[in-house]
Amino acid sequence: MARPPEFDREQALTRALHLFWERGYDRTTVRDLTEAMGISAPSLYNTFGGKRQLFDEAVATYTGSPTRVVPPALEERTARTVFAKILDIAIREYGSSTQPRGCFVISDPVLVDERQLGRDAIRGRLRRAYDDGDLPEGASVDALTDYIDVILRGLSSLARDGADPAALRAAADVALGAWPRSVRG
Repeated sequence: MARPPEFDREQALTRALHLFWERGYDRTTVRDLTEAMGISAPSLYNTFGGKRQLFDEAVATYTGSPTRVVPPALEERTARTVFAKILDIAIREYGSSTQPRGCFVISDPVLVDERQLGRDAIRGRLRRAYDDGDLPEGASVDALTDYIDVILRGLSSLARDGADPAALRAAADVALGAWPRSVRG
C-alpha cells in the first residue's frame, strides 16, 4: 500500500507553476522542480506522473484561474471597453507581487495553442462588435486582434523586465488612445 504524500499538493503545484512561468518548460528540469517543490523525484512522478503531466496541470491551473486576462473582459458592452478591461486586468496581473511577472502563456514558447485560443476569443468578440456596428466601417477585425495581442505581449515583456505598474499603465493608456472611436450610424 502506497503511503500518502507528505506534502501539500496544491502548494507544490503552485511552486511548479511559478518555476515553469519563470523559466519555461524546456529550461526547467525535474531536479529544478523537486527542489522548488520540496519533494523527491519519486514523489513528483507518483503524484503528478512526470514533468509533462505536471506542466499540463500547471497550465490548466493558470488558464482556469479567475484572474485570467481575456475571458472576464469579453462580456463588456463595447469593443473599446473590452480592450480597456483587458488592459486593466493585464496591468494588475502582469505586475502582481504574488506571482512571477508577465503572462505565463505569453512567455512560454510551447504554449502556442493556448495563445491561439485567446486570440480566437478576442477575434470572435471583435467580429460580434463589428457585426453590431460597434466598430467603424472597414475596420479590420484581424488587425485589431493582432493589435491587442501585440499590446499584451509588450505589457508582459515590460513587466518581466521589471516595469512598475505606472509604466505599464502609461503604455496601456497610449494603446487605448489609439483604439478606433467612430461607430457606424
